[in-house]
Amino acid sequence: MATAVPPDLGRPPAEVDRLLRGLNASAVEGESWLALFGDALSPQSRDWLIERRRTLAEAAPLPPVAERLRLVRAELARQGVDGFVLPRTDQYGSEYLPPGEERLAWLTGFTGSAGQAIILSERAAIFVDGRYTVQAGQEVDEDLFETVHLVDHPPARWLEEALAEGQAVGYDPALHTKAGIERLKKAAARRGAVLKPLADDPIDAVWAGRPPAPIAPIALLDEARAGESSAAKRARIAAEVVKEGADRLLVTAADGIAWLLNVRGADIPFNPLTLSHLLLDADGRARWFVDPAKLPPSLVLDDAVEPLPPSALAPTLDGLGGARVLVDPARVHAVFAERLEAAGATLVAADDPIVPAKAIKNPVEVQGARDAQARDGVALCRFLAWLDANAPSDGLDEIEAAARLETFRAGHPLFRGPSFPTISAHGPNAALPHYRTNPASNRALTDGVYLVDSGAQYPDGTTDVTRTVAIGTSEPDATRCFTLVLKGHVALARQRFPTGTTGGQLDALARMALWGAGLDFDHGTGHGIGSYLCVHEGPQRIAKSGGGVALKPGMIVSNEPGYYRAGAFGIRIENLLLVTEDSHDGDERPMLGFETLTLAPIDRRLIDAALLDPGEQGWLDAYHARVLRELGPCLEGADAAWLAAACRPLAA
Repeated sequence: MATAVPPDLGRPPAEVDRLLRGLNASAVEGESWLALFGDALSPQSRDWLIERRRTLAEAAPLPPVAERLRLVRAELARQGVDGFVLPRTDQYGSEYLPPGEERLAWLTGFTGSAGQAIILSERAAIFVDGRYTVQAGQEVDEDLFETVHLVDHPPARWLEEALAEGQAVGYDPALHTKAGIERLKKAAARRGAVLKPLADDPIDAVWAGRPPAPIAPIALLDEARAGESSAAKRARIAAEVVKEGADRLLVTAADGIAWLLNVRGADIPFNPLTLSHLLLDADGRARWFVDPAKLPPSLVLDDAVEPLPPSALAPTLDGLGGARVLVDPARVHAVFAERLEAAGATLVAADDPIVPAKAIKNPVEVQGARDAQARDGVALCRFLAWLDANAPSDGLDEIEAAARLETFRAGHPLFRGPSFPTISAHGPNAALPHYRTNPASNRALTDGVYLVDSGAQYPDGTTDVTRTVAIGTSEPDATRCFTLVLKGHVALARQRFPTGTTGGQLDALARMALWGAGLDFDHGTGHGIGSYLCVHEGPQRIAKSGGGVALKPGMIVSNEPGYYRAGAFGIRIENLLLVTEDSHDGDERPMLGFETLTLAPIDRRLIDAALLDPGEQGWLDAYHARVLRELGPCLEGADAAWLAAACRPLAA
């Protein structure tokens, strides 16, 4: 180290550097991380730690993608395999990854949140869904990788077509679920080829300067926010485990552990999670395999939760011979399932009981969601008022607009950061459903349509909202398309449905107006959302295929139909919906409905009222009256005047 460690830190230099490098690989912001070094730091030690962390953050440049691909192929040859299957994930199944787990981006240059690659000795392909086909075309070198639609031509089918008899394709068992790898094995077997687990990930083997595992401080979520104690949750989940005929539950998903233990962290961007594993016993006791460096000295855990270092997980699993361990094949990765089987444990294949329990919000979480959406709505309205006052302008661009929106949110003391990277997209950039604003593609906010999809984390809830607005003079057909999208949004928001209905059964409601005009959108209509957890949460969803489970009261799901015209504009209107009981006198069966949680005006300038029927106009006017009623008292001056104008009845 360049300078001596201050003596009051009481730690060896190597340990201090490991912790600081882990912090640099995490998403922690501000100075909360200093708590990992104790509560009595001297000013000199505090300043030294901040400077040392900054010094360690300096990164080495990456070699070109072609060279990275060459290095990986050489490593595959060294390990004796003909190819490698690389998903974009980590051993916890995270959507947002710490820097050292971004293997797909490192190898291919693709920065989207979902994808997979297959590397063979002479061919390579990257698989993305409809959200990312254009982005992949922009970011991935087509001379090195074929871009394949993940749904239309799945990796298993491509692999079966590409392999020859006798070939072996490697995979990292820590990165594939048991169910996922079985599909690939069957595809390879049909060609007389095999999938081979690799002890050493070939990407990790050649990635010089790969960032270390993240280390960020863990904090307890107060029961007043969670609505239920960790002990009660563990007892409830343990009872479900026993019902399935198991005596233990292996939990590898970070959001499941966060919910179960009422803890939050900052290991990964956007989601307040800590990366760890957990083994829950039938009596509700838990062994939590977590880096002890993440536990501040002031953190006090339940006596029935035993923290153990991550290195203790493998021997613990090895010692479960004869145990019956519930393993969700769609969530637990193969490395753990295979280890348990080798130890002599019986795998009880069943859905993880934490997933539906977490999805159904308790009354405290429901009220927290309402409060968070209202708080967020105030910030969004201030932003939209500012945008109307300042655009169109050659001096205002997508990046500045996104930064200004975050500034409005950050003005509230409960703001904990964005819940995903803000999509701030103007004109043709908005035609990419998951466009990521960057300096190379940044556009000035001149005449046209502007789409902003953003969200925030608060200790009482997670938000996700999209608004599409007119700036100056918009494209001639944008108003018609916007109104068709709005019709679908309204149809879903006001729909009643019998208990037992899935999101897949409701999806067409959001598309019918578009279908009538020969239009559609290539993404799901809605996803679940967590409670100060992940912005994307299951098992509920609203989509054409894989429509999720039956919707139940307490679930929160997004309502986000859209339309995207390549090279021209993109439209999306997104609110969050709470599933509620909605039975009326005369109903012959129990009925459910939706309560719209999101509060922000929908741009009247893009609405062709002639395309709306009286019921649709009535819904929109009632929604805007509610937005004005609930948010108006929180705004002042020009912002309040803007909101009043934005919420006028459609006929006014």
